[in-house]
Amino acid sequence: MRKLAFILYTWGSTILFSFLVYWLATVPNLHAGNDAVTDEVVKIIFRMTMYAILFILIYRSIILTLKTNVDRLAKWRSKREEMEDNEFVLVIETLVVLVVIFVCTSFAFIEQNVQFYTEGRNGADNYYVVEQNGRNVAYIPAESINEANKGVLVSIMATLITAIVVYSIPVIGELEMGIKHRIEEVMENNKKKRKED
Repeated sequence: MRKLAFILYTWGSTILFSFLVYWLATVPNLHAGNDAVTDEVVKIIFRMTMYAILFILIYRSIILTLKTNVDRLAKWRSKREEMEDNEFVLVIETLVVLVVIFVCTSFAFIEQNVQFYTEGRNGADNYYVVEQNGRNVAYIPAESINEANKGVLVSIMATLITAIVVYSIPVIGELEMGIKHRIEEVMENNKKKRKED
């Protein structure tokens, strides 16, 4: 039951943040300042920060789920197996980083697509309809598509930079795992004391 609660905690925070990012994509006429340059700089910094946090949360959720369910990832068993365990952990962390990069990139494309249909954002107000061969065809101007592409590229850049940092310094989730192990240890000691009394 404790494992389930811990996994729900890790994935719950990730899903809540994902909904926040998605919701921000649906806010109409979102501007960060009166000046066009200030607005653009603030949006880029904000987008990079959001996708860095999103990457860390998804990575953390996957790693903590694995560490909770796979004993070999939670702690080393013996000195002889330490080298093998190091290699195993490295392979798993590499695969998780690649999966999270793919998930964040896909999320960026979905989020930008949502903005095409949001008033005052990338293209929602700029499209025009032309009749061609008896049917109406909607065209989105190149500037709107360029704006959306820029948003996706900024998101991917933030994801890749965060991936490099997370992969170089693998400490994400270590504090929470340490706290979890400490709480389990205290609960186990309390259970033993109750049995002795």
